[in-house]
Amino acid sequence: MVAAYLGFYMVMSNAMNYWLALVLATFAMGVLGLIVYFVVFYPVRKAPEVNLFVAAMALLMILEGAALYFFGTETKWFLMPWSRGVLTFGGVSLQVQRLVVILGTIVVMTVLWLFIKKTALGAALEATAQHREGAQLCGIKVSRICAMAFVVGTALAGIAGVLIGPAVLLMPTMGMGPLLVAFSAIIFGGLGSIPGAVLGALLLGLIESLASGYISATYSLIFVFGIMIVMLLFRPKGLLGREVWRP
Repeated sequence: MVAAYLGFYMVMSNAMNYWLALVLATFAMGVLGLIVYFVVFYPVRKAPEVNLFVAAMALLMILEGAALYFFGTETKWFLMPWSRGVLTFGGVSLQVQRLVVILGTIVVMTVLWLFIKKTALGAALEATAQHREGAQLCGIKVSRICAMAFVVGTALAGIAGVLIGPAVLLMPTMGMGPLLVAFSAIIFGGLGSIPGAVLGALLLGLIESLASGYISATYSLIFVFGIMIVMLLFRPKGLLGREVWRP
């Protein structure tokens, strides 16, 4: 939501190039993630996980409230001349911006997977996620790695916000819907698996679209969250997830 508004004001109010706005919003969101980590989460890093969850929910409410204060309740259109075009192939119509989102997702998730699996920083990040104390014993600066995780995560949110902005209506509460669906996709695909997250998002997206088309858009999310519950009951680790040892 924050990234979408940043992109909106950079492009629509300052006539900035869309792709330059994407880069700047990504950088700005990475900086915001670093600030959030040290101000909100670092002080409570040793608290129970429920405390971290409550802090995250409180941060969500604060950001939504700030957006309501600064941007108002009226929806805004992130209009791009080319993004509203529609491509038709094989009897299937697809908005240009949504094609950009799909291609951007493939590129970003591929780069993220290569970063996690092929670099020393990525290995340190994965090791810290799997076993914090073990990572410390190996000499990994866990606090720095956690800060980097926040930078990477919010930078990815920056890319997502600017990519999806021209395809939807902008409003302060626009992040909640995608957040819940994305969480379901991660659980469905498997926690800790980047390909699993992409596969889970694709399958749940298809299910939601089919349910909207053949049943009703009003009840489409019932199928998404219903499948998530079934997956938790019969395969908690997800489609491509793996068991992670924890003390």
